[in-house]
Amino acid sequence: FGLDGAELSDTARQVAEANADVMMRFPTWVVTIEGHCDERGTPEYNLGLGERRALAVQQYMVGLGLDVSRVRTVSYGKEFPFEPGHDDVAWAANRRAHFVITSK
Repeated sequence: FGLDGAELSDTARQVAEANADVMMRFPTWVVTIEGHCDERGTPEYNLGLGERRALAVQQYMVGLGLDVSRVRTVSYGKEFPFEPGHDDVAWAANRRAHFVITSK
């Protein structure tokens, strides 16, 4: 995701489509999409932004044909960084939606 953004890039849409394809092959799976942010911003702001990111991915996948009950969301804001650095590379890596299979 871009800075302060919740719009899916072309690459993000491709990843979501690939994940939706897998979920369609395994109709009992439920996934939780975790919304994450970089370390900048207040905890409240980042939790809201993480939620918007997770919901954007959820809405896209539902638009691809998945039942909304199979695609849950949660926001972690900046609490679980993927990349521990404090620069543009780390911040970009930490602005993400992460897929976790939560039920089979």
